[in-house]
Amino acid sequence: MIKKFGWLLSCVFVWVSFNCWAKSKEITVATEADDVVTRVLFDAIAEQFTLDVTYVNMPSFDAILDSVARGETDFAANITFTHEREKRFSYSHPTNIEYTYLYSNTTNSLRDATRIGVPQDTIYGELIAVNHPDIQLVSYQGHEEAYALISLGQVDGIVDAINQLKPMLLKGTNAHLLNDEISIKPVSIVSQKGQHLEELTQFAQFIHSEQMQKRLREEITQYQFAIRKQALQQAIAQAPLDLDEPLTIKLEPIYPYVIYHPDGHVSGITAEVLQQSCDILALNCQLVSRSDERWGEMLQGFIQQEFDLLAPLAMTKAREQFTYYTSPHYAPQSVIVKRLGYKPNVYSHVSQLIAERVGVVEDDYFDALLTQMLPLKELSRFSDHDAMVRALLANRVDYITMDTATLNYLLRNELKLAIEQDDAIGVFDASKISIGLANTEKGRVLAPYFSRAIEMLDLNSIIERYDVRPDWRSSLDMEQKFAAKTQTLFAAMLLLAFALSYYLHRLSNTDNLTGLGNRRQLQRKYGNGIAGDLAILYIDVNNFKPINDTYGHHCGDMVLKAIAQEIKSHWRGKGFRVGGDEFILIGKASQQEVEEAFDRFSRIRLEQHIAGKPLIISSSIGLSARRERAMSLQKALHLADVDMYQSKNEQREMGYS
Repeated sequence: MIKKFGWLLSCVFVWVSFNCWAKSKEITVATEADDVVTRVLFDAIAEQFTLDVTYVNMPSFDAILDSVARGETDFAANITFTHEREKRFSYSHPTNIEYTYLYSNTTNSLRDATRIGVPQDTIYGELIAVNHPDIQLVSYQGHEEAYALISLGQVDGIVDAINQLKPMLLKGTNAHLLNDEISIKPVSIVSQKGQHLEELTQFAQFIHSEQMQKRLREEITQYQFAIRKQALQQAIAQAPLDLDEPLTIKLEPIYPYVIYHPDGHVSGITAEVLQQSCDILALNCQLVSRSDERWGEMLQGFIQQEFDLLAPLAMTKAREQFTYYTSPHYAPQSVIVKRLGYKPNVYSHVSQLIAERVGVVEDDYFDALLTQMLPLKELSRFSDHDAMVRALLANRVDYITMDTATLNYLLRNELKLAIEQDDAIGVFDASKISIGLANTEKGRVLAPYFSRAIEMLDLNSIIERYDVRPDWRSSLDMEQKFAAKTQTLFAAMLLLAFALSYYLHRLSNTDNLTGLGNRRQLQRKYGNGIAGDLAILYIDVNNFKPINDTYGHHCGDMVLKAIAQEIKSHWRGKGFRVGGDEFILIGKASQQEVEEAFDRFSRIRLEQHIAGKPLIISSSIGLSARRERAMSLQKALHLADVDMYQSKNEQREMGYS
């Protein structure tokens, strides 16, 4: 206890002394321009410890290290530990990851690169050599030299930290985060060797806190998004486009991609992707479609270039003749849907549906797909998805096609919709959902900008809001079956009521901890009297309170469970727990069985270890047996109780505990 107090006192002293230093301290931090991580860290440190921080911009990473090593500045952040650097610097504990990017105009992966630039005297060259030994490395110093390597085509790209993100993106270079592609060590704050050791410890402890880690993640995410958005808007402003001219859009009402609401707003996976992309690109996007507009009419108008953008659009080779696709934002699986319970396990492939009535939406992706898969089959074509689903429910068709996202949405929001996926056929195709721009010069220019905007979005969070698989489907099927079979339902309810009654009865008559009967069960079973030939053993655990006080109630519970297990295993009669550490055993037993019970239950070795050692549990046992006649439970227990206390006193006199 004294040691703990001393340790706490020393921590308080260190904290107080550090705060006294902090309140009057000015520090300098070596950094590079646009090193946002360093500024987020030390801005927060300045707030936490009331410091005055001066940032000193250096022309290169080497200059940062030299400045700190010579004592010209106090600290630098985002420094990877090496044994060579340890000779020059004192390190904090690792504070954060270093956001590392591949900056390139030609590739998004190191796997496709042959020559890569890396900043001189950094860990990046070593990491790339380990993960991609075939790549030739070219060293550089500073941003201008790095950009020159890319613009002159001397390298496929460069690998560098987040401080290069802003200048590279604003010059039109793409950036791909590499932290998931190569193993990058966490980084630390450093000071001149032997200097500011106390501060390094305090800074690292603060940075490790939950609120600081959250702040770092959120601010870096916002910074990356803002820089990418700024770069995209700057690039599109230089494109040969009239940005004041509205971009006209039509959206097909299909769940869960596009959902028209009565108040006029539109939601859904594709709708949100499009809305956020338009915001990133600062485009004047105008929705010109109606909620009741048919898909066929939309598609024909798009082909004739009557408007600029159509979505959602499944990507096919045939549509490339009149469409510029953006990057896909969702990849659903295609399934066959039927009425609930219709022909289970009859077909295993779409090609086997030659004798069935199959419905599709006219001119959509599934129309072309099933025309190819069922070449001699006449399909039933409908103007939209709602009409197709209604036809299935009305028994005008037997099977329809849709993707899993649409099916899940319908099942989740239309609880009484008696349709289901044909599991025997399963998934028969997978498509990619995109946004289509018209085959015009405007569409050609805009498509890659939309793709870059879509790549910035958190697509998973958008998709998860709409594509939620309903877990209750099996429950709904069960309810429908029960509704058709009233007698089965009634029997099940009776069985459930009986089971619940039995459970409540058992719960009220059983000791929750040990599983033995409780005092209530003892009274119910023997309340009218107890036969004279039944032996009664009254067990009282010795020194049970010290066990609880010394080892805790958890260990006390272990003791009671161990005693109960011995009773269940070695007593043929009934066992009851009637108090905190008191047990009653009742049953027909011979003299030998009673003696064996005394020997076994008076001293029990607890096999589980408590506080690192086994424990011997002793108990005092009273006996009431061979009574001349039946008597009340209270009197019989009194006889056993008296005998038990006599046994306890004898044990005390003999020195047993």
